Amino acid sequence: MAEKENIQEVLLKKFKSEGTELTVFLLNGFQMKGKIVDFDDKVVLLDIQGKEHLIYKHAISTFVDAQDDENQDSEQ
Repeated sequence: MAEKENIQEVLLKKFKSEGTELTVFLLNGFQMKGKIVDFDDKVVLLDIQGKEHLIYKHAISTFVDAQDDENQDSEQ
């Protein structure tokens, strides 16, 4: 039986390959907007305005497509 690929892995690969601009919500409420450069099982490397930020996955609450996030704000 084929092993299922982790959905987190699938989405992070998609965001990385498409260069999707994301809003990353951290558990402390802080928000960061950038693109995924790389990731592994413990961290995500995010490019924010040309600077790379290493974020531990255990500190992340949510990933949101920044484009969708901006569209939702304009509808309110």
